[in-house]
Amino acid sequence: MSRSRHLGKIRKRLEDVKSQWVRPARADFSDNESARLATDALLDGGPEAYWRVLSQEGEVDFLSSVEAQYIQAQAWERPCPPDTLGGAETGPKGLDSSSLQSGTYFPVASEGSEPALLHSWASAEKPYLKDKSSATVYFQTDKHNNIRDLVRRCITRTSQVLVILMDVFTDVEIFCDILEAANKRGVFVCVLLDQGGVKLFQEMCDKIQISDSHLKNISIRSVEGEVYCAKSGRKFAGQIREKFIISDWRFVLSGSYSFTWLCGHVHRNILSKFTGQAVEPFDEEFRHLYASSKPVMGLKSPRLVAPVPTGAAPANGRLSSSSGSASDRTSSNPFSGLSAGSHPLPESKQNKTKTKTTLWFLVAFS
Repeated sequence: MSRSRHLGKIRKRLEDVKSQWVRPARADFSDNESARLATDALLDGGPEAYWRVLSQEGEVDFLSSVEAQYIQAQAWERPCPPDTLGGAETGPKGLDSSSLQSGTYFPVASEGSEPALLHSWASAEKPYLKDKSSATVYFQTDKHNNIRDLVRRCITRTSQVLVILMDVFTDVEIFCDILEAANKRGVFVCVLLDQGGVKLFQEMCDKIQISDSHLKNISIRSVEGEVYCAKSGRKFAGQIREKFIISDWRFVLSGSYSFTWLCGHVHRNILSKFTGQAVEPFDEEFRHLYASSKPVMGLKSPRLVAPVPTGAAPANGRLSSSSGSASDRTSSNPFSGLSAGSHPLPESKQNKTKTKTTLWFLVAFS
């Protein structure tokens, strides 16, 4: 009697969905052990080891050629922490250790390592909680709302704090907008770049002769995606594919748009604007990524201080309610009544905003 052929999880499902006689099975979202073994083999032994494991496990080739090349190109060898390797004590709390036989399918992330300086910020009152929630979607095909112009207007209208998470940043004009906001209007800017895009960003800075001396109110930091670690200790990091801008902690622009000339002129993109409580997940994600980021240029160790609630009196001065409300109205709706030729706020209003900014988001050298 012949022995039945072992089928991997994906191959078994492929055969089932191709057959008109097999009834649909319940959706299975559990980890694929065969895929993990094959990925470990690719990291440790290259393509030949990968194909060998696929054959032994009866699994299909689940990686595209681009993915396989990326894994091999990004792999490095460094022992994983003991709590990330296979065995009885592996894996995050609450997870079955038997599902981690080949190492870990989970990212190597430091839980609870968020700097203490972010804790007070996390619990502080946020301006977006007072605004009405809304969502607006823009497409590249809408010539009346050019996405690149919307991004630039967002930067131009920001009066206090600008947070940017971006995969690729090579658009010189957008960079000029940021430099002007920081150096001319006193806006505090924090840019988190994907680690893989740092080289291109520095190449742009070299071409236009930008150094740390031009980044007095700007912190450029790098962050990477999640880390896959094989049982052998070899690992590779993923990329940051999230892209969003938080302006004055009142609204978010998020979508597929990257800060490049091609995205601004020929690539088709989508951009969404969120206000109100919809901003909160972006706020939390930024703090999570900032905690694991590393300095690249500009301010090396920005210190974030919790925002002062609107109307609160500072220790050595008093903010009038009129100045606070004016600033709020200016930053909460940057697209209303805004034309391509819009001008910055008058100097008197800027000075009031800067005073409030210093209390809300203090950046200092540690």
